[in-house]
Formats: sequence, C-alpha cells, structure tokens
Amino acid sequence: MESDIHVRLALKQTDSKLLRAIEEAIVRLDQGVYGICMDCEEEIAHARLDAVPWTRVCIECKERQGKG
Repeated sequence: MESDIHVRLALKQTDSKLLRAIEEAIVRLDQGVYGICMDCEEEIAHARLDAVPWTRVCIECKERQGKG
C-alpha cells in the first residue's frame, strides 16, 4: 500500500515536470525561438524535435549536460 502511494507521487511529479516543459515550449513558440538550443543557440535537429518536441537543447548540448 505504501509503495503504491510512492509510485503515484512519483508519477504525479513526472507529469508536472512534463507539463511545465510543454508549457515552456509553447512560450518559446510564441516568442519565435522554438527549435533553437537554449545553450549553444544553434538550430535543434528536426529529428530531435519530432522525438522530444518540448526539448530546450540540441542533442550535443544534452549529451554535454549528462557528462557534467
């Protein structure tokens, strides 16, 4: 029972993070900067945007973030 509560809480937190990321992507779209990496300011590849449309960074910058 207690583990079920922990799972539900974790899912709710994940949903909240995803919703926030989507809302931020909509703001970037409205501002005309959607599809531009927020780290290096280069264009984000269409394949990445197709896979993760709410992404803020290109794959190269995302990989650098994972290593640092």
